[in-house]
Amino acid sequence: PEEAEEKSVKTAETNEPKAIGTIRVDYYKDLNRVHLKYAKANGIKGFKSTKDFNENIKKYVDNDDLVEIETCDYYVVDKLTHSHPYLTPDAAKLLDDIGKRFQEKLEEHNMKKRYYQVTSLLRTGESQRRLSRSNVNASENTSHLYGTTVDITYARVFSKPKLDEDYEIEDGPAIRLLSEAIGELRKEKRCVVVTERKERCFHITVR
Repeated sequence: PEEAEEKSVKTAETNEPKAIGTIRVDYYKDLNRVHLKYAKANGIKGFKSTKDFNENIKKYVDNDDLVEIETCDYYVVDKLTHSHPYLTPDAAKLLDDIGKRFQEKLEEHNMKKRYYQVTSLLRTGESQRRLSRSNVNASENTSHLYGTTVDITYARVFSKPKLDEDYEIEDGPAIRLLSEAIGELRKEKRCVVVTERKERCFHITVR
């Protein structure tokens, strides 16, 4: 309905929590050029293709330029199709710090433990071009190329650290706290964030 759409736009403009079904998240609006500024300053040179990645990833890891990201006590890593599970050390620490802040908030509210889901990390130029052909919102110039950026979905959280439908839940109150945790770290100038409504994720770049 036109009225509902108008309300949605007004909510976004005022940066107030936005209702996504039964989930409310903050609408963060850091522009792509801001993400790119920090990504280029703090990230790696980037990989041109899957071949380039496979031939050189060991060198990047051995030099501590990138670290592998795996499901842990804070988050679940998705079955990745357009990215590789690697980030710069600073971005990996930010991802852990989001998890720590999230868990603290859950405990403060006497809520059950939840794990958020990481849906995209390091991309190659090749995979980004492929993605941009299938997704009109995917720019060929993205901060995901530099290992500084991670996408965290706000569509669901997990009750156990497994990629299993039995553990996947839509938990509005918990996701609201995840949104708050990310917003606090943004306010502390640890990262820049954009809330992507179509992809239903927080697109986060370390500063």
